[in-house]
Amino acid sequence: MASNVDSTPQWFMQRRIKLQHIKVLASFPQHETLHQVAKHLGISQPAASKIIAELETAVRHELFTRSGRLLIPNDLGKILIRHSVVMLRELGHASDELAAMVDGRRGHVAIGAIDGPTVNELADFLVYLKKHFPLIEARVETASSVQLIKLLEQRKLDIVLGRATPTLDRSRFSYREIGAERLAVVGRYDHPLSQEKRLRIKDLQQENWIIQSKNSTLRAWFDALFVERDLSAPAHIVNTDSLLMTLAYLSRTDALSVLSEPVALQQAACKQLSILSIDVDTTTAPYGLIVPVDTSSSPILTTILNVLTPLVRKHYSHKTR
Repeated sequence: MASNVDSTPQWFMQRRIKLQHIKVLASFPQHETLHQVAKHLGISQPAASKIIAELETAVRHELFTRSGRLLIPNDLGKILIRHSVVMLRELGHASDELAAMVDGRRGHVAIGAIDGPTVNELADFLVYLKKHFPLIEARVETASSVQLIKLLEQRKLDIVLGRATPTLDRSRFSYREIGAERLAVVGRYDHPLSQEKRLRIKDLQQENWIIQSKNSTLRAWFDALFVERDLSAPAHIVNTDSLLMTLAYLSRTDALSVLSEPVALQQAACKQLSILSIDVDTTTAPYGLIVPVDTSSSPILTTILNVLTPLVRKHYSHKTR
């Protein structure tokens, strides 16, 4: 075999490299002996040895040194092994995408969701998906509706459970309203106000609060509680967008907060929070499913919508009874 590396541009692409060569190379990070590689690929050891010989002939370089039963890749072998692993992984992704186009039962889906009102729907969705469509890998990302729609426009998400923002391009994306989010005023589990039957907003003006920062739907609703009654905003407010920080702070103080009702109910069921009764409607802005206008070319997205749509409508109808 030649000892110098061919410097001709694209020389490697001109060699007769086969998929079986790539499979053998990609097996070496997990297997050290030719016997193990052959067993992993379901071929005989002589066949595996022949494939390596063909490969070294094709590239005109030795790729391994032999030490007993071990095949130790040299520097050239390591390069080809590393790229073979990547190539095989990419071919696997291509297989997933092709299968998804054929039957919509395998592949990847990225779902964006606003945190509060969708927590139960998404939890049920993921349980159902893993039971009935185990080959579909789902990723859930939470953020504000504005951020999620940007990711949807950049094709980093496939579907969004969120609010229709003014900037939503209705020519590219459809919005299917689910319903309105409900909020809850909460305090620690044994909060002194938790036994009160019907608190007025002015009764809450002097309380300490930990609340989401400005420019969120939840904060806008909170601010409006006082403005609409000609009351000044509470003087003592800690601002945070972290649910964990909110829960930790509430557990240590008599402060109050506002959470999405599904989250509040979960925490109350675990005896982490009390939900206070107040004399106002806690319904806020509606949310829904935001999807590309043309879903007909994506069987996997059709599958997801067929599963997700009934679940979110079931949850919402249950909440409004």
